[in-house]
Amino acid sequence: MEEVTQLEYVNCFDDLYEMFEKVKLKQRKGSNNRLGFPEYRGAVFGLTRPRFKYKGYLEPSLDSRTHPHINDEIMRIGKLICPFEFNSIQVNRNLVCPPHRDKKNVGLSLLVSFGKYEGCNIVVDNKKYDANCRPLIFNGAELEHYNTDDLVGTKYTLVYFTQPN
Repeated sequence: MEEVTQLEYVNCFDDLYEMFEKVKLKQRKGSNNRLGFPEYRGAVFGLTRPRFKYKGYLEPSLDSRTHPHINDEIMRIGKLICPFEFNSIQVNRNLVCPPHRDKKNVGLSLLVSFGKYEGCNIVVDNKKYDANCRPLIFNGAELEHYNTDDLVGTKYTLVYFTQPN
């Protein structure tokens, strides 16, 4: 059985919340979205594979290049709360995701949510967690996870993870 670890409450998201509220994250749907996920707004920061032709390496994401001040803040927070190496960060706004595994991730993931919201807890391996400013560490490639569908308000989620080279 895989392990899930919940860290202590952290209060370091106010500046990032204000930054996200001032930009319009890209709408994710159709071919730009994972099969079975509803439409939502999101972004990828850190490193990613080149979109149209993978060249055998990772490069800074378009979102990192477009919003360097947000990238810097996400990386600063990652250094504070993430106890393992990561190279990518998925950002979701108000996403209520269906049951899934992140099959392309390598090793552990850290998920943390913040904002002015209630509900929308994460369920990992059939156990419910409140990740509001309380980071959760688990292997997203091996453990099925999803959100409860009772979101009220504005919720941002950061997922720190590693993509393979």
